[in-house]
Amino acid sequence: MKNLIFKIISLIFLFLISILVFLSVKGVETKRFNNQISQKIENINKDLKIELNKVNIILDPFALKIKAKTIGPEIQNNKKVIGLESIETSVSINSLIKNEFSLTDLKISTKSLEMKNLISFLRLFKNSPELYVFEKIVKNGYLIANIYLEFDENGKVKENYNVKGIIKDTKISILKKYDIKKLNLSFNIEDKKYEFSNIFLTLNEIPFSSN
Repeated sequence: MKNLIFKIISLIFLFLISILVFLSVKGVETKRFNNQISQKIENINKDLKIELNKVNIILDPFALKIKAKTIGPEIQNNKKVIGLESIETSVSINSLIKNEFSLTDLKISTKSLEMKNLISFLRLFKNSPELYVFEKIVKNGYLIANIYLEFDENGKVKENYNVKGIIKDTKISILKKYDIKKLNLSFNIEDKKYEFSNIFLTLNEIPFSSN
C-alpha cells in the first residue's frame, strides 16, 4: 500500500514538474492580455491603434511572474503603420490569481524601420518644429530600437523610460551645403539624457568616426 501511495505521489510530482517545465520553456498562447496591451498603447496617445496576434505567456517561477510576449504586432496612427518585432510585458502570478492584474511595463522591439517613415509617423501625434525639420533633412536610412516603458498607478508613462538602438546607412542633407552619408551609430536615450556612440559617417565625402 505504501509503495502504491509513493508511486501515485511521485507521478503527481513528475506531472506538476512537467507542467512547470513546459510553461517555463514553451509556454501557451492566449488572447487574455490583448486588451491590456492595447489600452496601454492607446493611453500613450488616443490616436494610436495596435493590431495584435496571440500572446505567448511563459512562466518565470523564480520571480513568481508570467512573461507575456506577442510577435509581429503593428501600430497604426491614421493611415500610417509601423511594424514591430515584438511587445513583451510581465505580470505577477499573485495578481493574476486574484484577477486584479494590470500591466506595469512594456518592452517594445522594432523591426528595421525606414527613418523617413518613422519621422512621418511620429509627426502625426507630435508635430513639433524639430520633427518637421528632421523630416526635411533626412533622405534615407534605417533604425532599430528597443523601448522600455513603465506605467504609474494611473496608467501614465513614467519618466524612467529607456530607448536603445542603432541607426544604419542614414543620409542627411543640410541646406544643400552639408552632405552626411553612411551615418551609423548606437544610441541610448533616457529622460533628459542622450548618449551616442560608435559613430561613423562621411561629411562632404570626408570620413569621420568617434566613440
